[in-house]
Amino acid sequence: MTVYFIGAGPGDPDLITVKGQKLISQCPVCIYAGSLVPEDVITSAPEDALVMDSASMNLEEIMEIITKAHNEGKDIARVHS
Repeated sequence: MTVYFIGAGPGDPDLITVKGQKLISQCPVCIYAGSLVPEDVITSAPEDALVMDSASMNLEEIMEIITKAHNEGKDIARVHS
């Protein structure tokens, strides 16, 4: 299990790196800061992925999701600006 911290750049979905987009498309868990990252940036997440907007979550709630994914052996894309 790996947590990938992916910078979304200035917010334009066309400006995210190819590697960042590839990681998002491969991770079964994607957590993004919806107050800073447009939802268009994470549209390549797998159809069955758990996609969570962390804008209203505190650190403990985010860590709970990450810990659960870790215990299940899942990779996580943590997308922020």
